[in-house]
Amino acid sequence: MSKLHDLHKLGQSTWLNYMRHNYITSGELRQAIANGIQGVTANAAVFAQTIRQADDYDQAIGQQMAEGTPFRLIHERLMMDDARRVADLLHEVYQESGSWDGFVSLEMDPALAHDTHNMVATAKHLLHGMDRGNAMVEIPATLEGCDAIQTLITDCESLNITHIFTVTDFERAAQAYIAGLERLLATQSTWRILPTAVASFSVGAIDAAVDPVLREKGRPDLCGKTAVALAKLLFQRYRHIFSGPRWDQLARHKARPLRPKWTRTTPADPALPLTHYTNALIGSETIITFSPETMAAFIAEGRLGHTLTQDIGGAEDHLENVAKAGVDLDAIVHDLQAEYLDAGEVQYQALIEAVMQRSVALGMAA
Repeated sequence: MSKLHDLHKLGQSTWLNYMRHNYITSGELRQAIANGIQGVTANAAVFAQTIRQADDYDQAIGQQMAEGTPFRLIHERLMMDDARRVADLLHEVYQESGSWDGFVSLEMDPALAHDTHNMVATAKHLLHGMDRGNAMVEIPATLEGCDAIQTLITDCESLNITHIFTVTDFERAAQAYIAGLERLLATQSTWRILPTAVASFSVGAIDAAVDPVLREKGRPDLCGKTAVALAKLLFQRYRHIFSGPRWDQLARHKARPLRPKWTRTTPADPALPLTHYTNALIGSETIITFSPETMAAFIAEGRLGHTLTQDIGGAEDHLENVAKAGVDLDAIVHDLQAEYLDAGEVQYQALIEAVMQRSVALGMAA
């Protein structure tokens, strides 16, 4: 038993943001699951780095080339193949948790973030390609993304809703999720199981953007605290949205709430311990997302206890002090969604280019 299992006892799920072929096939992921990991998310940056620097995917790339797969589609085939393997390793978690956990989540091209039609079509394509009941696809919480969320939930697809940096982002995604569930229950008399969705709130990205401004304003004492304060208020909002008559009617049909998932939990400030966010955001009905490094650090030195619901007044006071320091927090965090979508698009294109370059190199070697 590890500290991750102790988090489970406190009602918090534990997912890993790391998917790499050799990590899956070597038994390392199986061991991480035994240590308490209950879900896995992928990201393009890890895939691109692995393809550029290692031989994990050389055989699969060669096979795709032999089958005539276009260069620009090979990365997708590799990612779906890994996702299927991960889903199979997580299937027992999925069953034992009653489909609450045990998911693998795959990213789609962030260039689609403002194209509802193509987001829906691509999500269905990826979910069909993964062909596993415990698979999710990422949908960003843009205005167009929320339209896609409602459509996909109505079609009984499970989702990882991403690029959430504000309480408003979360609330918009939650309302789209609820509307999708209502349409699903109103239009379909039978279903295998109601879909599950999670809402990924990017904590580390918020402090990385806010802290430099706080230092410029002469308030370094406020650094490293804004993201946790916002997460605490988001969780309070989550509790309000997923209660009351409207939600109770869905819950009677065994609908699941849109759980907050704390992601980007590696602090950007090297002065902060790797456990800074994981220690501060422990709470039931939420998910903590680890990198391999933050997972190891938490297992070694993490502190246990319900921290997410503690000192809500202190969180409100902190945000008030940030405003008094002359920091326009709303402007900063609202810009983050666009910034990270742009950065994600660059990373995703870098993945496609890495596969193409590796394909050419392997072709020349052959």
